Order: sequence, then C-alpha cells, then structure tokens
Amino acid sequence: MSEINLLFVRHGEAAESWGNHPDPYLSELGIKQSASLINNAMLKSLDTYNFVSSPKSRAKMTAEPLIKKFNKALIINDAYSEIPSDDIDNSQKKAWLTDIMNTKIRDLPDSVVNWRNNIINNSLNISHNTIVFTHFMVINALVGSLLKNNSLMYFFPNYVSVTKITIENKEVKSISLGDEKKTIINL
Repeated sequence: MSEINLLFVRHGEAAESWGNHPDPYLSELGIKQSASLINNAMLKSLDTYNFVSSPKSRAKMTAEPLIKKFNKALIINDAYSEIPSDDIDNSQKKAWLTDIMNTKIRDLPDSVVNWRNNIINNSLNISHNTIVFTHFMVINALVGSLLKNNSLMYFFPNYVSVTKITIENKEVKSISLGDEKKTIINL
C-alpha cells in the first residue's frame, strides 16, 4: 500500500468567542489568514487531495481560498467538529475546556472519549491524500493519541497552521506538527 498524506489545518481566527457563539464566522484577520494558505509551501500541490472540513463555519471559510484555487468540492465530516460541549453552560465553557485539556484520557467524560475515538478512527481509515480543515482540540486529540499522550492536550497549533501525518498500512509513519504558538483560546 502506498503512503497516505493527511494535512490538518486549524481554522483562522473566529469573529466571536466559542463560549459566546456556537458557530462564529472568521474575523477579518481570520479571512486574511485563510487567504495566506494559498502561499503556504506545504499546500502548493493539492490537485490529488480530497478536501474535508468540520461542519463549523470558521473551518469551511478557512477552506474557501484553497477550494477556489484547486477547484475542489468540500466534504463535510462531523468527526472533525469541535469538542462536544452542548451541555456546558456558556459561562462555564472556558473553565470546562481548561479542565478537559489536562484530564487524563481514562477520566474523560464518555462524550469526549467517543468524540476522540471517532476522530482517530476516521483519520486512520482515510485511503486517499486528504486535507482537513478543523479545530485546535481536534488536532490535539488526534496527535496526542498517535503519540500516546495521556491527555487530550499535546501542543498549541497556531491559526491556519498545517499538521502533516503520513500513514502507511494504517500505521503512522511520520508526524510534522504545524506552527505552534501559545495563544489564549478564544472562548
């Protein structure tokens, strides 16, 4: 079997915080950040890639410049959506996420464990080069799992950073983390 390259792109900056709006669009800066993907050296040759996105607006908007450049259809996959938090009050989301980020995998709520497992299963079963437009915690859940981290949090991918995972025979061959920047998560 040949190598499969998976590129995970964190969405650009959102116009509103996650704790205040369930599905914010990109901010003006986020739109500029997504436009910059056209010049990203890792993304110069995507003609043979499938384009997949979280259903969230900020992820889909981040994909738009590359969709236009490569004339691609965008496949929406719920597996790459935000960490499940619908049952958490907006005023508590920041504290909840901070706690969840550092909770041991064995102690996570079932909804988060299922979300994480769905990301891993979907990613390891991709059979074609694919670029995925997604979220901070999705990328962390996947990379942390593949590197056998004992919590969800592994690193701080910057806006529109690209994390590359190469898979061969459903085994991870290499991982190249995207640009990292310690930023305040916009809750």
